[in-house]
Amino acid sequence: MSANPSVLSEGPVITYAIIALNVAVSMWAFSALKKGGGGFRRFVFSPFEAAHGRNLSGIFLSQFSHADFWHLFFNMMTLFIFGRVVEAALGIHMLTVYAASGLAATALVFILRRNNPDYRVLGASGSVTGILFAAIVLNPEMSVYFLVIPVPIPAPIFAVLYIAYSSFLLDRQVGNVAHEAHIGGALTGFLLAGLLYPYHFGPILERAHRLLP
Repeated sequence: MSANPSVLSEGPVITYAIIALNVAVSMWAFSALKKGGGGFRRFVFSPFEAAHGRNLSGIFLSQFSHADFWHLFFNMMTLFIFGRVVEAALGIHMLTVYAASGLAATALVFILRRNNPDYRVLGASGSVTGILFAAIVLNPEMSVYFLVIPVPIPAPIFAVLYIAYSSFLLDRQVGNVAHEAHIGGALTGFLLAGLLYPYHFGPILERAHRLLP
């Protein structure tokens, strides 16, 4: 996905640092997967195991590890595009949004899936989705579009469609996507951005009003 943000940070150091951390942990995970054995297990979050006090390291490491190169690439591309918008507007508080979104995503996965021994997740999608939705609050004039469907969608409309789509697929087991993590991260990023931004939700409400017929 991409966007046409009008304001970007001249030096998005935090964004680059988070990307570097994701790449480093993912490379570590890829190495463990290649070696075989049970080493890769520590990079995966199993809510069932966590509920029974096992593999607690996966709660943290899964936030930065990824299933394969393409999973890593698309998450980091999204973070690169929208992280600069959030960092330009919120500075160091971008870390607050990123961390809280990841925590909320993990908590929602735990609450909904803790009784399922076969459910496992990994990846920064919860945190990255939080950054995406924070950017929508901070710069609602931008348009968002997927590379596979290059049709620009006004940011507020995209936000509504994204939540509706993720909620619809929540328990339909379509693909290997943790939709609950996306929902938890998205809502957290949206709310935190509105609370931390000096103009709060004013700009996105104004934009939404102009989009209504």
